[in-house]
Amino acid sequence: MKLSQINNTKGFTLGETMVAMGIASFMLLAIITASIALQKSFNAVDNYFATQIQQIRIIEYLNRDVKRSYAVTSTGSPQKVTCTIPNYIIQCGDPDANATCTGTPPMPPSGCTPPGCNIGTRRNPTVKLSANGVSVDYALDAGGSPITTTVDYSISNQSIMRTENGHLTTIASSTDNLLPSWLDVDVSNTEYLSTSITFLPIFISGGATAERSGTTLFATAYLRNLRRGN
Repeated sequence: MKLSQINNTKGFTLGETMVAMGIASFMLLAIITASIALQKSFNAVDNYFATQIQQIRIIEYLNRDVKRSYAVTSTGSPQKVTCTIPNYIIQCGDPDANATCTGTPPMPPSGCTPPGCNIGTRRNPTVKLSANGVSVDYALDAGGSPITTTVDYSISNQSIMRTENGHLTTIASSTDNLLPSWLDVDVSNTEYLSTSITFLPIFISGGATAERSGTTLFATAYLRNLRRGN
């Protein structure tokens, strides 16, 4: 008769296994919840700064155009800003585009006929003395009237639209207003334009807008001085 050795094997009971699975499921749920919350927080910050950067960009565009303008008109209802800008740069098709080149001609713009060797260069202004004072014009048509560029800023469906001679560009979205509600002024008389742009930051899911405290950007741009046309 031989002696046999019995190996004692230990394991988890059914109750212990169920408790462990419950704890593991709870930890997994907590990790998933934390990751979703962190992702939403990052998205909120990203959306906030993205919309704010758009408003800073629209203010830079608007201030640049106002500073280059002869005259600016703005209305609060509908909110619209119209800038009348002289043509500082010689462009293709302008009457003073010179087709006679001295030396090696530059590369002409695509589709420009005749090419014009001075296209893209700064135009020399014409200074005149009139009853209203000194007038400085950069481009004149055959009748002697200034050739200008018209730039309009307007709001459409919470987007700020910039239109230059009929060409439309959307340069800011998620906006609430462009000008203060009380503003209705001709900038050729006041020589400066005050803007107040409020944007709508998105902090929560579903595209809803949250509290807008501190989301208004203010700016003041001065019209070109002593160089306004007739």
